[in-house]
Amino acid sequence: MSKKVYLAVDLGAGSGRVMAGIYDGKTIQLEEVTRWASEPVKVGDSYHWDVNQLYKYIVDGVKKAKGVYGDAIVSLGIDTWGVDYGLLDDKGEILNLPYIYRDSRTDGMMDSVFKLVPKADIYRETGIQFMFFNTIFQIRAEVEKGGNIGKAKSFLMMPDLLAYMLTGVKVNERTNASTTQFYNPFKRDWAWDIIEKIGAPVEIFKNGFVECGDVIGSLKDELKAELGDIKVVAVASHDTGSAVAATPTQAKVPAYINSGTWSLPGIETPTPVSDEAAFKENFTNEVGVENTIRFLKNVTGMWLVQKSKEVWKAKGIDKSYQELEAAALEAEPFRTVFNPDDPDFVMPADMPAAIAEHSKKTGQPVPETHGQIFRAIQESIALKYAFVFDTIERLTGQKVNEINIMGGGSKDAVLNQFTADATGRKVIAGPTESTALGNVIMQMKGSGDIKDVREGRAIIANSVTPKVFEPKPENAQMWKDAFAKFKKDVLKA
Repeated sequence: MSKKVYLAVDLGAGSGRVMAGIYDGKTIQLEEVTRWASEPVKVGDSYHWDVNQLYKYIVDGVKKAKGVYGDAIVSLGIDTWGVDYGLLDDKGEILNLPYIYRDSRTDGMMDSVFKLVPKADIYRETGIQFMFFNTIFQIRAEVEKGGNIGKAKSFLMMPDLLAYMLTGVKVNERTNASTTQFYNPFKRDWAWDIIEKIGAPVEIFKNGFVECGDVIGSLKDELKAELGDIKVVAVASHDTGSAVAATPTQAKVPAYINSGTWSLPGIETPTPVSDEAAFKENFTNEVGVENTIRFLKNVTGMWLVQKSKEVWKAKGIDKSYQELEAAALEAEPFRTVFNPDDPDFVMPADMPAAIAEHSKKTGQPVPETHGQIFRAIQESIALKYAFVFDTIERLTGQKVNEINIMGGGSKDAVLNQFTADATGRKVIAGPTESTALGNVIMQMKGSGDIKDVREGRAIIANSVTPKVFEPKPENAQMWKDAFAKFKKDVLKA
């Protein structure tokens, strides 16, 4: 067969890119077309996404791809982070640049929402982990602080907003909608009662849903004249959804960690788990491809390393990950461990200083060298993974035998080995470009090249060679002791 090209528009909180997925009938080869920085912009006292600039980057990327691949391009799909959204007026115009999820406007909004809807009721209906930046708290901030929501006629999550700008079609894709904490995965619809109780106008949520693999529409006429008749297909538009779609596993219980700025350890299940035990552990039930559920826990991941490297680089020290890994392996094991999700690490100006201060506060040795800091971060993340997977087994009754690590963090050999040792489970690392691959296979479903995600995963398995990390028996007792101490002294579990 002649090669087909699918364009994966993959937007992260720090950067965006257009990737070309080239399908030859047996394997998928990825080529980067273009990449850009996705820095938020400050408007007044708030931080926003410059969605018009993002749109321009996407169009320019498609234009560049057209010059390389020509008529072989079949379609494009867009994935982004979750929770952020845009509001449109009665003319379909964007009312304001979408807020960035870390903006301080959500301060105090959790308490505000819980006065209107009991916390347990929200979880029972939505099954979503409580985090201060969830869309439910952003929308409440709009209502309480006099935002543009009173003028809005349509609500679209970020990838759906960008798809609308390309096609003129207003729809919400389910995987990203499920991150709002006002979507009901049991009823497969918005949690209308919660939306009403938080004071949001229900009519703005009535654009309807689109399923992964469905064609949203063609490019607008003015774009079609320049770029050709490229279809825009609904992929798992929450980037974690796309990453998990690409998990090349044949395990009975598909277990994964989507490892990046955030780490998402979890399993794929057919139904949500939102009982009292899951509520107490604050687990999330995000919708996946083909009506699956991603039962997972958000864990702060490479954010800790990224922010540390930024501080070191500003001081003239720009060490590579390989150098940091080597230094970490020379450092003393378990000298300092902490909960990577502690509030001290949410948005510090100086991450190494925040780690030092937290260590003093918890009565531990302060990590001083780059190796000590890197090792403390990696061991702490691995121990948190171990806790999450043990909790998943307890909550679901399902046995996790192996863990597939995808995303940029899958290249971190030290963390991969620490994860195998901490969890006592085999770790399969790769594919690194899981989000782009998951995006591509859902487009392939839309074009009829595959019939389901299982077939797409088999193609991905033929396209990549993952690395395997087994737990080291000689380290087993050391990690077991460290895990017991981590649960008792750090998590207080």
